[in-house]
Amino acid sequence: MLSLRFIVKRNVQLDFDWNKLFDLYPGLAYPIAETYNDQISARRIYIITPTYNRTEQKADLTRLAQTFYLIPNILWIIIEDAEKPTFRLKKLLDSFSLPIVHLNYLTPGYLRIKITSTNKFKPPRAMFQRNIALNWLRNNTKSTEDAIVYFADDDNTYDWRLFIEMRQIKNVGIWPVGISGRLAYERPICYYGRVHSWFRYVAIHREFPIDMAGFAIRLGLIHHYKYFHFNVSITSVGLLESQILSTMTTINDLECLADNATKIYVWHTKTNETYLVSNEILQSLNMVYNLNDEL
Repeated sequence: MLSLRFIVKRNVQLDFDWNKLFDLYPGLAYPIAETYNDQISARRIYIITPTYNRTEQKADLTRLAQTFYLIPNILWIIIEDAEKPTFRLKKLLDSFSLPIVHLNYLTPGYLRIKITSTNKFKPPRAMFQRNIALNWLRNNTKSTEDAIVYFADDDNTYDWRLFIEMRQIKNVGIWPVGISGRLAYERPICYYGRVHSWFRYVAIHREFPIDMAGFAIRLGLIHHYKYFHFNVSITSVGLLESQILSTMTTINDLECLADNATKIYVWHTKTNETYLVSNEILQSLNMVYNLNDEL
């Protein structure tokens, strides 16, 4: 059977008979509702995903990869929160057969704060890792490349249509994000393609009250503002989006996508932390994990 993974990985123009394929494999559907050789699909999307070791990591990244199989011409930049790239993650990423860059940076101890009853917010994760990805882009791409940069958390949920939308961006595009900011969705309220106001609840003082999943940026702006990096501090909760957007655009210049910001194509889902039975208890029951490659 034809491997769609191979098609996406190679990012080449393919010429084959879909009707013949449908006859061979009843129920097969087009991978996405766009062709692989039209002008919009030719714009590469650089997808930045910080990640860290946890029980749910493999499941989250596998789910995300299933979406990316459907998207032509992407490069997935994964930054591992680790002192060095781990074999466990490398093996998983290799199994995806997607175009991937695997980077790493260990978050310093002062940002690894355990949550207590007195902490209202978690310290922001992945600040260093996103900065590492921005540096990689500046060092490994050209400012003239007509491409898009998008920050995709590893446990969010993405509709493939989002990636069609963002390929229309001229500079900075925005759209709603579901299950965000203690609301069913956060979104810009747009008239005629421009932002008029915001539907938001949490931290209303934010200049750009939007989730990191709610915008994408033309690659050329990452090069133009070559000194921009996310401000790394424990007080940056909820402000990372405003940091980058206030540097690279203005509210008046934001481009409202997703049907004038009325369609939701991304959800800020969060995988619950799994509480596992301890190894000591397993040993007392003469039980042991033996699928080591799956852990």
